[in-house]
Amino acid sequence: MSDQGTANPTPEGKGEFRSTTEPRSGFIRGEKLPPTEVQFSNIDGEAIFEGDIILGTTEALERSAKDRSPLDLSAKGVAITGSGYRWPKATVPYQLASTLPNPKRVTDAIAVWEAKTKVRFILRTGANATKYKDYLSFETGGGCASYVGMQGGKQVVTLGPNCTMGNAIHEIGHALGLWHEQSREDRDKFVTINRANITAGMEHNFDQHITDGDDIGGYDYGSIMHYPATAFSRNGKPTIVPKKTASIGQRDAPSAGDIAAVKQLYA
Repeated sequence: MSDQGTANPTPEGKGEFRSTTEPRSGFIRGEKLPPTEVQFSNIDGEAIFEGDIILGTTEALERSAKDRSPLDLSAKGVAITGSGYRWPKATVPYQLASTLPNPKRVTDAIAVWEAKTKVRFILRTGANATKYKDYLSFETGGGCASYVGMQGGKQVVTLGPNCTMGNAIHEIGHALGLWHEQSREDRDKFVTINRANITAGMEHNFDQHITDGDDIGGYDYGSIMHYPATAFSRNGKPTIVPKKTASIGQRDAPSAGDIAAVKQLYA
């Protein structure tokens, strides 16, 4: 890890907040997002954005910077835009790696999303593998991480041993198309970012580079996609403070706003 900087997972995230103090740069673009430079962390060869979002490989992101050829990550507000990033017919094939510890946390998380939305998850097996070429693969790793929206082919969702069912719900939210709540275009109206409390070198996790277009619904302090108050804190003090009395960063269940957003994505 000598070329990655110092990794710093925060306790409350249990692996959702992997980052380094030596961020790298790449370029992305979206349906309404012009070519934009972003900073990311190189963790095990993956370009990790905002602690748990996989943008692609580090090689691909660095090549985008060298060639000034941005990766296409069509984004709008807190949800990824474009039908190509939706799971067709709101159906998500998935498989569980044989080495994944405690697979029940995944199946329990899936049951939560199925109970609240019309999205359905189908276990991918040897018998139906040729039918489901685009699928999620839940695998073990050093933390919790996911791509945003359907990417095509095998799409890994990483769940380290300490990732909980709540973390799994959060990562599945990303896979369905949701970004982090505090990355919304309007976030500064609702929260204050205390940069003095952010671990040196981790400030890039709060940059809001992805936001573009209209946000979905109102700002949701209770979103399971929201950072907790002390994310990437250097001293245990809040890095994010709501502008009204509210608790942020829960990992129990999707909020009403999360459910409404997914319903809108898969209407």
